[in-house]
Amino acid sequence: MRESRSFVDVSYDEAIRRATAMVPVLRERAAEADRGRVVPPETMEDLHRSGLLRALQPKRWGGMELDIVATFDIGHELARGCASTSWTAVNLLIHHWMLALYEEKGQEWIWSQDPEACIASGVAAAQGQGRIVDGGFIISGRWNFSSGVNVSDWNMLAATIRDDNNRVVDHRLC
Repeated sequence: MRESRSFVDVSYDEAIRRATAMVPVLRERAAEADRGRVVPPETMEDLHRSGLLRALQPKRWGGMELDIVATFDIGHELARGCASTSWTAVNLLIHHWMLALYEEKGQEWIWSQDPEACIASGVAAAQGQGRIVDGGFIISGRWNFSSGVNVSDWNMLAATIRDDNNRVVDHRLC
């Protein structure tokens, strides 16, 4: 588990300043990110240290709790240095916003263990199948695309939920 940091006092303007400050080093690392097809570990640490991945996370969990528009503005600044890093960072930070829409129990399950946990997703299409069980769902499948999965502790996955007669009863993000 990473050191727990709080970003509750970071304003929108400060978040944008932090993203802008990363541009020169992102430019230096862009070729490495492209060659390796992953965000370099040093860049991931910079993103964690800056708090930018927690821009949309609720303040009660130590995040900035900025407006959704910050996603695009932070992403725009990061892309001036490295488009691949921006893509991955925006994918990761938007998932904090998505988790904040879950019930408190779901938020606590993840963020009480590590408020800086990265969350990837396979949500472009419900490629998984699931069934209802006591206390939730069991899902299985193969999701072919999930940006940031290599640096994430969690993954939100879209699944089609079926009943015992194989009828579709729901579509869920698990």
